[in-house]
Amino acid sequence: AQLVPQVPYARSEAHLTELLERVCEKMKEYGEKVDPSTHRKSYVRVISHDGTKMDLSGVKIDGDVASSLKFACESIAEEYEDELIEFLSHEADNVKDRLCSKRTDLCDHALHIPHDEL
Repeated sequence: AQLVPQVPYARSEAHLTELLERVCEKMKEYGEKVDPSTHRKSYVRVISHDGTKMDLSGVKIDGDVASSLKFACESIAEEYEDELIEFLSHEADNVKDRLCSKRTDLCDHALHIPHDEL
């Protein structure tokens, strides 16, 4: 009998594809913040993972921000689907850093964001 390697469902291509399809829905949990000194925009969570109250001073929350983030997310997820699935299926360390710096030029500036933000 031929042995078929067992892949945990959480790391299977089917599960990861399903997750990628749903992840962009989470963009509604983010708002836009503009740095008063540099005027640079950043995007921050407006809904905490555990329901604790968050400091939302200076954060703009609206449908336009959410829909443009969702569109950007879907574009990235579609364009880099193979790379995302490959990285996530192999339990790689520093997936974000490796994807950002080695495979794409999407986020040179994002490497300074704490890992739990992504």
